[in-house]
Amino acid sequence: MYKNQFEFNSKELLKFNEYDKQIFFDTTVYSVSSVNKAMNSTLIFVDKLSEEDLYRLGKVENSIIILNNKYLDTTFGNNHLLYVDRPRKEYAKILGYILNRNAKTEIKSCHNNSYYFSESIGENTIIEPFCLIDSTVKIGKNCLIKSGAKIRGNVNIGDYCIIKENCVIGADGFGVERDETGDTYKIPHVGGVLIGNNVEVGSCSVIAQGTIEPTVIEDYVKIDDSCFIAHNVHISKGSLIIANSEISGSVFIGKNSWISPNVCIKDGVNIGDNCTIGMGSVVLKNVEHNTTIIGNPGRPLKGKNGGK
Repeated sequence: MYKNQFEFNSKELLKFNEYDKQIFFDTTVYSVSSVNKAMNSTLIFVDKLSEEDLYRLGKVENSIIILNNKYLDTTFGNNHLLYVDRPRKEYAKILGYILNRNAKTEIKSCHNNSYYFSESIGENTIIEPFCLIDSTVKIGKNCLIKSGAKIRGNVNIGDYCIIKENCVIGADGFGVERDETGDTYKIPHVGGVLIGNNVEVGSCSVIAQGTIEPTVIEDYVKIDDSCFIAHNVHISKGSLIIANSEISGSVFIGKNSWISPNVCIKDGVNIGDNCTIGMGSVVLKNVEHNTTIIGNPGRPLKGKNGGK
């Protein structure tokens, strides 16, 4: 989503760790990418290689690719290759090192007790006091950013949006790896958040940025107060997320669906178009289009627009 986030040369890996299984290639990477959308000059990790992955990575150049040790016989020319036991953990350590090394704070302006790091705020957008708008944030025209809102880096907000009091958009999601000794390593998140037009985000709600690809909130989505939207979630056009709902990582919600209060949706679940998830439901499985779900664990409601 966002290119040129940093600059890191493969030679610096020698300072970072002594890898005994690697194929050295002198290259510089500027961002990260996922194996599903692998790009040149990026840091990539992959634990299991499918035929599609082999094809995509075969077209990538000038990248640092972290592979599982079981793929020692697999190579991708014109890339620096690392072979490790746990690629996701090593990715977390390397990216954390890069981001900490490049961390900097620069206040662009202060107005009405709000701190603006961003240089891209659209026409007629109102920012109330006590807000924080971080670097690489873009806000469209005719938006209202209410008091106390925190918008972190790599967030793109469309036109005619309302961001209500004390919400947080673009903070890191929760992803953790352990090493052999049990020590924990946070997975850095750099994917950002894409918010469309005519979106409303309620007070005290949190939208985490994506790990590598962005968290996406499409046009006309309305998110009520005190909701949590985890990393890599995609909420499609016109869907409504009601108070105290928790949407776990990598959930996909289709168009014009209704997520009732206190709903919890398991990570990776797909919700279809025009679905209703009843109050307090815990959704553990994919939901087909035009379905109503109730209960814990969630199950289709029998009858009209429900299960058989």
